[in-house]
Amino acid sequence: MVLPSSTSQPPLRVALLLYPGCMPAGLFAAADMARAANLRAQASVMDICWAGVDRSPVPTWQGPALAPTVALQHAEADVVLVPGLWLSSPDQLQGPLQQLAPVVQALRALPRRTQVWSYCAGVLLAAASGRLRGQGATATWWLRAALEQQFAQVDWRFDEPLVAGPTATTAAGANGYLPLMLHALAARLPAQALTDLQELLMLPRPRTAHPAFAGHDLMTLADADLRRAMLWVQRSPATDLRLPALAQALGLSPRTLARRVQAHTGLTAALWMRRIKLRQASEALCDTPLPLKRIAEDLGFASEAGLHRAFRQATGQTPLAYRMAHGAR
Repeated sequence: MVLPSSTSQPPLRVALLLYPGCMPAGLFAAADMARAANLRAQASVMDICWAGVDRSPVPTWQGPALAPTVALQHAEADVVLVPGLWLSSPDQLQGPLQQLAPVVQALRALPRRTQVWSYCAGVLLAAASGRLRGQGATATWWLRAALEQQFAQVDWRFDEPLVAGPTATTAAGANGYLPLMLHALAARLPAQALTDLQELLMLPRPRTAHPAFAGHDLMTLADADLRRAMLWVQRSPATDLRLPALAQALGLSPRTLARRVQAHTGLTAALWMRRIKLRQASEALCDTPLPLKRIAEDLGFASEAGLHRAFRQATGQTPLAYRMAHGAR
């Protein structure tokens, strides 16, 4: 049993929104974090409920249907957490928006005092509801062009992992529930209690991706040939990256491939390939303790010095400084 809050703050009432095709893993994780926070504080810091447009069972992306305990309009929540949904490419926005029109309408009908939290592709629904109009927001990088075009009235800040506004807070990435929850708990738990909670749940420190590497992943690309090209680049040594070789592997002419890379990424083919390799280096710096020399060898750079020079040119940081700023601690 959770004791009543010993502070002057009432518990934050958070409605976890279930909608057809949603990816509910983040909702379960958020519920676990809220329960753990209540136990650590020995007080009711967050009250959780499971909401839907109505109380009908909701089929999720993984298949099983989950039953809301309350309709969103009756939830009396301070916050509604909107999880992500699966999109295969940025070109698929209109279908989900049409299918989920009742969800968008339910978000639009919320009282102004109710905050909307959303992350990953779930930000699409928050934007469509109008809750982000005229304020800052972030979302997953690979939706950047589509969201900027469709929701130009939003102040998009894709280089920020979390953006808090007056009526909505948004986070980037499929694990965006984590910075959202930590942001809220930091205002409601003593610093030591929050540290204890992070250690108890072994939560990683949210990582801020450098803008130089934003969008350089498979999910950013609607073009199937460019997805194949990226895989080829990732698997090839850095010293072997040549446009003719890549074009031959794809069965395209070098000129055609160069035009398509430019059209989809805004970069020359040579720069695009180099950035892909440097992103791999950035991930190794953040996720492993390997020395730069070993990373250079594993990725096929000619030398440690060459990787160091290229990395600093792309990011404005040395590899060591990047590791200290962005790596797990």
